Amino acid sequence: MLKDEKISLARKLRQEGLGLKEIAKRVDISVATASLYCKGVLPKGKNAPTCNQRGEHMETVTRLYQQGVSIPDIAARLNIPASTLFDWRRESGIKRNSREIYVTLELRKCISRKMMLDKDGTLRQKARYMYEELQLSTPDIAKELGVTATAINDWLKQDDIKLRKRPTIQTRLKLRKANLGDKRYNWKGGITREQMRKRQSMHMRDARNACFKRDDYTCRACGQQGGKLNAHHVWPFQRFPKLMYEVSNLVTLCKQCHDDFHKTAGGHVKIAIGPFFKLSD
Repeated sequence: MLKDEKISLARKLRQEGLGLKEIAKRVDISVATASLYCKGVLPKGKNAPTCNQRGEHMETVTRLYQQGVSIPDIAARLNIPASTLFDWRRESGIKRNSREIYVTLELRKCISRKMMLDKDGTLRQKARYMYEELQLSTPDIAKELGVTATAINDWLKQDDIKLRKRPTIQTRLKLRKANLGDKRYNWKGGITREQMRKRQSMHMRDARNACFKRDDYTCRACGQQGGKLNAHHVWPFQRFPKLMYEVSNLVTLCKQCHDDFHKTAGGHVKIAIGPFFKLSD
């Protein structure tokens, strides 16, 4: 399906009242891309609010919100997009409700029942193992163990496990798959050259960073530390494609030494003859 056809289908589904997640699933795009494609399209039965509507409904919105009714529930009652009500609340300076208002007795009981699922701490131990050893994300662990991601986070914090700030390899691969090709908002029909795609790939970035870290961000030829560094392929990946992402096949060179190396070799796909790196003492 072409990009224009996907945009047309996404906007049509949005007009029929479907949510962004359902649209993304049907059109085979990411939720972010679905949101971009459907920008300016209101679901069926929703009308764009006017200035008069704000004057008519603002008092009701303020009263209900201060009573503890959530913005999405107020939006459903008044038939106004929730995003608009959030803007009204911020622009009017209404103080944001604390979480305690929404924690009802039924919700507390539900949380208590979920916490009682792990009386002997078995799930907690499994969660720790899956997070530290298998490098799974907390949502994936929660799905596997049948609990909430919040519970997983609480267990890890109680065990003094420092939570990761960067996404795992599995998460990055999922994000890459969800934004690959025509699923990407700025895709232009696949005009990027194959060699450039490989150089800018996630795998190449990881290998390059590992190479720099191993060499302490220091040029192996002249000893310059920091600055403009290149990860040089000892065996050219154009001739040895299987070695492209091998960290052992990479060495850190500054830009000047990297250029000099390839001049000595006579091209990017040739290997230099004779010693090039300085001998260590």
